[in-house]
Amino acid sequence: MALDGYWIFSHFLEQEVNMADKSGYPQIPSTVWWGVRSILDRSPKMTINERTLGVELNVQEAAARQYVAELRKVGLLNDDGKATPLAEKWRHDDTYGEAVDEILRNAYPEGLIGVAPRGYADRQKVVSWFTREGLGSGTAGNKAATYLLISSASPSESPNRGSQMPQKPSPSRETAPKKATSRQPTRQDIPNGQKSGSSGSAMMPLNINVQIHISAEATTDQIETIFSAMRRYLYDGSVT
Repeated sequence: MALDGYWIFSHFLEQEVNMADKSGYPQIPSTVWWGVRSILDRSPKMTINERTLGVELNVQEAAARQYVAELRKVGLLNDDGKATPLAEKWRHDDTYGEAVDEILRNAYPEGLIGVAPRGYADRQKVVSWFTREGLGSGTAGNKAATYLLISSASPSESPNRGSQMPQKPSPSRETAPKKATSRQPTRQDIPNGQKSGSSGSAMMPLNINVQIHISAEATTDQIETIFSAMRRYLYDGSVT
């Protein structure tokens, strides 16, 4: 019984070690991959640590620490957070492919590279390969995404290169919306109403209430003058 228990424990420990090795495949987001390359392209001597990634890429410190470990794992950073000779080749366009081939050989087995060679990798095949390694579907998908990033991407596909913010088109003079303008209506804007039979002048299409206070001492001529002036200012036509 003791020997059987020891064998079971040893077999379980061996499985755990194998799973740790399998789950040890790189897992690097594309934003970190291209972001660190951009940092090294700008400042080759910069130390890449969790603080650098936190400030430059706006990531949490715990996640940044894991990303630094992944970059060490693929050989781009040394223990001091400095760029390695491999990273020096990786940051230059003319030696990028050579650096990526070296990363693939160091980080992945020949079987995977043979099934999904650089530039011709099929995502479903890569996910299937990691799944058959014993990884869960979520972990297999994440590991496959990193493999595809490393094996398929080229420097021209970096979002930091050759991309510009789209310019907002300015409206042309023909299509630009016209601002509403306001002006006071003129007498020409007011349509003529029906002429009255008594005066023969056009009526305005408005309702106007006018109160006139005429002195009791006013003569007939004065009253006629008042109403004549009213007609001149309130009607379109003039009194003849």
